[in-house]
Amino acid sequence: MKRLFALIGIVVLLGMTLVGTFNLWLSHPKTSEFSSDNNIEKNDSTSEKIKDIQTEPVVSKELRREDEEIDFVFEGEAKIDVLFYTQSPFAKWDDLHNEACEEASLIMAESWVKGDILSKENLNQRILDSIAWQEKNWGGHFDLNAQNVVEMANQYFEIKKIYYTSLSSLNDIKNELSKGNLVIVPTAGRLLGNPHYRNPGPAYHMLVVVGYNKKEIITNDPGTRKGENFSYSNDVFFNAIHDWPFSLEEFKFLSKDEKAEEVELQGRKVMIVVEKHENIGTP
Repeated sequence: MKRLFALIGIVVLLGMTLVGTFNLWLSHPKTSEFSSDNNIEKNDSTSEKIKDIQTEPVVSKELRREDEEIDFVFEGEAKIDVLFYTQSPFAKWDDLHNEACEEASLIMAESWVKGDILSKENLNQRILDSIAWQEKNWGGHFDLNAQNVVEMANQYFEIKKIYYTSLSSLNDIKNELSKGNLVIVPTAGRLLGNPHYRNPGPAYHMLVVVGYNKKEIITNDPGTRKGENFSYSNDVFFNAIHDWPFSLEEFKFLSKDEKAEEVELQGRKVMIVVEKHENIGTP
């Protein structure tokens, strides 16, 4: 009988021990890959991943938003009111007036700066006088590159806030217009494809940029009486931008076809910027 009680006691003791061990095992969290977020090993792993991500260049959302806003502004619209003048006020397209696009462009800029309004007679005389100044100071009436145009603007037209600079995209032009500045651009005229030009178009041509919209550049093109607010597609206009590749000292007697070829091959992409003056107002 004593042996029976002793055996029962041993069985009960073993049972209690097994139950306690099982409960203790249940009280610990499992360490499988599906364990909770409080698992230290997983947190360490996550921290390492965060460190790896932070070592890569990061562009903030604010910067991206600023870039998008700038692109939106440039893809929007801008327009500056500039009086239009043709380089041949009386439609007399002789050799002198055929080569007067630089003078007419500067006269438009001068009128914008000073608020002058010129009659056809006064416009024509202004062109003739500026050519006479070139003949006196430079020995002739030549094609002018952007640097020469700025020099004449300073010295003859007395436009002081003007400079030329290279450009890499139409956004450079649009940026100036959005700030209220006027832009004059030299071009390989035949690449413009203006239907109002006499075929095949001018080998070298200069015009005034007065605005833009999403798809087009708006110009005052002195090369045609229909040039006021004449629009060119973005691609066509940018492709046509080429400065005269020679200085006055490098003047060469070239045919029109040779001129066109040299301008397209060698002419740099530049623009002339006429900064907004304090006295600019509506004439």
